[in-house]
Amino acid sequence: MKKRNDEKEKNHHLRQKPRVMIVENDSLIAKDIKYTLESLGYEVTSIAFSGKEAIKKVKADNPDLVLMDIVLNGNLDGIHAASKIRKYANIPIVYLTAYADNKILQRAKITKPYGYIIKPFKDGELRTTVEIALYKHRTEQKLRESSDKLRKALESTVNALAYAAEMRDPYTAGHQKRVAFLTVVIAKEMDTPEDEIEGIRMAALIHDIGKIHVPAEILNKPHKLTDAEFEIVKTHSQIGYDILERIDFPWPVADYVLQHHERLDGSGYPQELVESQIKQGAKILAVADVVEAMLSHRPYRPAYDVTTTLEVITSKKETLYDPQIADICLRLFKENGFRFR
Repeated sequence: MKKRNDEKEKNHHLRQKPRVMIVENDSLIAKDIKYTLESLGYEVTSIAFSGKEAIKKVKADNPDLVLMDIVLNGNLDGIHAASKIRKYANIPIVYLTAYADNKILQRAKITKPYGYIIKPFKDGELRTTVEIALYKHRTEQKLRESSDKLRKALESTVNALAYAAEMRDPYTAGHQKRVAFLTVVIAKEMDTPEDEIEGIRMAALIHDIGKIHVPAEILNKPHKLTDAEFEIVKTHSQIGYDILERIDFPWPVADYVLQHHERLDGSGYPQELVESQIKQGAKILAVADVVEAMLSHRPYRPAYDVTTTLEVITSKKETLYDPQIADICLRLFKENGFRFR
């Protein structure tokens, strides 16, 4: 019985008419559009005659699409109303207008409409534009859902890799998470795009993954490493890259991990890159990594205090570290009172 009810509900959903809201300042034109839409198989949720009324009715009716006249009664024209609607509702908007001049279209373009219908129009134009807009919106929703699933899968993979790295080196447990926290704060201060910040964050969470191939007795040695031992530790950047390049990240995560020990003057490793050869994400990661490492206890030394750590960053900016990134990091600690969680 439950299966039959579920199937009935599914069929009802499939038969549901697309719901359209009309925003038009001329009541006669609005009624004519309503009649046309209903004859084409659409449900008209409501008609609004002003921008303010449109915003209120969108919240109440939650239509599948809004047909928005650009010229409206009241203080808000259709473009302003659409802009406000876009801020809280993911609903496709198609503009109705008798004015197709370039200035209006440029303003309208900012609100990312799903189409334009120029008055006067034929029923076929209305139907085609609405169907294309609804199809485009459904396709975008499916892509977003697929993207969200991919991101969650990548996040799970990254968390598992981070755990594996920290299990090998108990003294750096939490190091990668704290570095990720600081990289995100620095990147935001630099007005880095949100999507790019996500890539840098993921790289920071697993930047030491290559240490799973470094012998535990070297990682946990309570004394200063020999030159030979340090050379082994230095391989973790390349090993991390070799592991991560097999994962299809939408960001250059493997490159960030490979380059997080590179320095502006070419004294870093493993490729001795300089200046513009180093990716911006890796430059941010480099500063965050050094600061967190200095402020943390290690088997071979106690933690440095904040003053000493910041003095090192100050003295080495422009030679080792990107000066803009270094200055932002210094300001975060000195002026904003930043501390690791």
